Amino acid sequence: MKWWSVSRELRIHVGVIAEKRKSSSQWAEDYWIPTAVLESHVNHHEGDVLYETDTVKRYFMGYSEIYCHAKETEAYIHNFESRVPAIYVILRRDDENKYPLNWYVHAVTVSPYEAQDYSDSSEDIVERVAMPVGIAKIVMDFIDLHHVEEEFKKRKRKDFKSEPRQFGKDPIFLERSRPNKNGGFDA
Repeated sequence: MKWWSVSRELRIHVGVIAEKRKSSSQWAEDYWIPTAVLESHVNHHEGDVLYETDTVKRYFMGYSEIYCHAKETEAYIHNFESRVPAIYVILRRDDENKYPLNWYVHAVTVSPYEAQDYSDSSEDIVERVAMPVGIAKIVMDFIDLHHVEEEFKKRKRKDFKSEPRQFGKDPIFLERSRPNKNGGFDA
């Protein structure tokens, strides 16, 4: 597996597999779902068919890079605290026909926060896949090396200080009418 760490950054080269499944809906012919992330030493080319049945076609989608930064270790820890640590694969539609398939790998991340940002768009396919043990070990070592626990600091309220009158006018909150007990308004 190819990976390297430069000061406070980590990059892991990976391959992505996705399946094209026939849809049972009348509104769509098929749908795509990322199913696995492989260590990058596989010898496949983008668009290679790995498995095929009448309803499912499994493709090698291509290579991508998992990028980690030391300032984002909290997100990676959150991922490892979940029941099953995952890698998030983001597929994006190919509108310009640059890739052999209708979709391409836009990003691969181990940060659930970054994955959430991508899932806010309805254009991308964001899927959680199992994290291989080798990648998990590399990311955990990176976390151990760079994570700094930050102490929670509760902000204290500041005392209210009324501003001095400017331009001879009363403050706005004094000008507002307030309802009185009789249903009318006080000036």
